[in-house]
Amino acid sequence: MSLLDSGRAIRDVLLPVVARGAILRRQRAMRLAERLQVDERALRQVRRLRTRYDGRPVPIRIAGRTIALVTTPEDVHRVLEMTPMPFSAATTEKIGALRHFQPHAVLITDPPLRRPRRDLNEQVLQTHQPVHEHAHQMRKLIHEELAELTETVGWLEFRDVWSRIVRRIVLGDAARDGTELTDELDKLRAAANWAEFAPRQNAVRRNFAEAIDRYVEAAEPGSLVSMLPPDKGDVDPTGQVPHWLFAFDAAGIAIWRALAVVATQPELADRIATEAQHPESSPLLALAGGAVQESLRLWPTTLVVLRESRTDTVWRGQTLPAGTQFAIVSSVFHRDDEALEFADRFEPDIWLDRRTERAWPIIPFSAGPARCPGENVVLLTTSSAISYLLDHNTLDLDPRTRSLLAGPMPKTFDHTRPRIAFWRKS
Repeated sequence: MSLLDSGRAIRDVLLPVVARGAILRRQRAMRLAERLQVDERALRQVRRLRTRYDGRPVPIRIAGRTIALVTTPEDVHRVLEMTPMPFSAATTEKIGALRHFQPHAVLITDPPLRRPRRDLNEQVLQTHQPVHEHAHQMRKLIHEELAELTETVGWLEFRDVWSRIVRRIVLGDAARDGTELTDELDKLRAAANWAEFAPRQNAVRRNFAEAIDRYVEAAEPGSLVSMLPPDKGDVDPTGQVPHWLFAFDAAGIAIWRALAVVATQPELADRIATEAQHPESSPLLALAGGAVQESLRLWPTTLVVLRESRTDTVWRGQTLPAGTQFAIVSSVFHRDDEALEFADRFEPDIWLDRRTERAWPIIPFSAGPARCPGENVVLLTTSSAISYLLDHNTLDLDPRTRSLLAGPMPKTFDHTRPRIAFWRKS
């Protein structure tokens, strides 16, 4: 790539990802990103590079490393389907970041240990079951906590409620008021934003790990940690728990954005509320789940999907060396209005009529062998939350956000800005 094109790609595509915080969002950076609509600029830039370089992954040299931007749908599928070999999910940047708080997570594990760690996650999260066996208890505690939402709240107040839900689901009811655990995780995630360039916060990491150990040892019935098998060798079952807590935070962001949009669409709100009242006619609260997936499609919580090649790879006659990191910017594909007629609309029905299952990559939970093993649990909990809130409340949205969402959906939407009023239905 020319120096000029490299500079543009770094400025418009990669830098906004780093600035917003890949592991923990930075509030000021999110506000600036929305003001500049950085995801629209990234889309335009990747389109230009796709044409200029005949659809090949476009390599950029940064600090001695090669990062290749994936620009075409077929290459997205190739990279994701051929994980972990030759395209490993355990990239250098990801390892540097996640070692701060989950050094043994399956996300940063290569074969042969990756398979047993992946199997453990699938076992606990019941990846291949449509409904987790703890579903009833999950829904019950979600309803208990969300009943406390009244009048007008912002993101931080909602996140406090959602964090209580997450701690109870993952660790048990005893963790409900364990806000220090969430605070410690936030500190570690903030450091992880800087990957290997941030010093290790050993004392915080030690306190956090010891707290997780206590909840795992207690193994409260109905919690996810109660389903962990005994530790065997290097698999480290307890070491998978921090990622569940981390990933559930993104689910909260998806809920909050979805609620903001639904607050501007009364007809959709009524449909979701009706579905909540008649769950027998809509297995797994399909429309509410579609609203969550639309939130994730329009505004992915995983800003970039990374893979690192373990061998040389060939792309339309061009060879990229082993160690190349391939970057898939999800929003570039989710919001391409030249390929998707619904690109800039909030349309949950596309998840019901399977328009998302075409060749064009729409990957809110990634894809291939490294697809999120907790997708079913996330959709269960998030759809339950949205259904309950719309069944019991009429929503009102602050004027600034209502104006932002009045037309085509913005490419970038700062989830920390909306304020939503929850008015109890009589």
